[in-house]
Amino acid sequence: MDGTLELTNFDNKKQTILYAPTFYPSSLELFPENWPEHFGDYNILIKPHYFSISKERYKKHLKLLDHWSTYPNVYLAKVEDYSLVPFLDKADLLISDASSALFEFALLNKPVIWCDFLKLRWGYKGIFSYRFKKRMDQDYGEYANVAIHAKKYKNLKKLVEQQLAEPESLANIRLSLSEKLAGKMDGKASNRIVQYLMKNK
Repeated sequence: MDGTLELTNFDNKKQTILYAPTFYPSSLELFPENWPEHFGDYNILIKPHYFSISKERYKKHLKLLDHWSTYPNVYLAKVEDYSLVPFLDKADLLISDASSALFEFALLNKPVIWCDFLKLRWGYKGIFSYRFKKRMDQDYGEYANVAIHAKKYKNLKKLVEQQLAEPESLANIRLSLSEKLAGKMDGKASNRIVQYLMKNK
């Protein structure tokens, strides 16, 4: 597999959205069954977590994903599409939950929308909400500004339109946080590794 996505059904005149939800806690089950219709003006790549398409526990995810894949403007990742990189390359904007995909995409200095609406099990709600807070990596909070936050699904379409119309609106923030996450982004990382190895061999 060379990592090339066969996007023959996509319209080259349309911008491409990548939706890359994690498996839990996830926004996936809070997306409507017909959401690709709401975004009919865009190509849609869907790259779910491997668990969502392979684990019996997440069969509800797979049912929704299979349904969404029937829309002509949707490409659903196959099990063999294990790498996220080709998807990041093709997309103009990323929609995701609290996951590393947010930061990987931000390194490309493209707009990111972070879904704050998540489907929680009863054991993570109400008096048990402390479990959810404990489960979530607190370090994410420091980097929350790398993305625009969607509090509810109904806010999503407007945010997508705004971010694609003004993709540079958070560019400075993305670049500053990206350097903190990944180090210098001048294309000379390999040279620095070689220099370090030669100096310390």
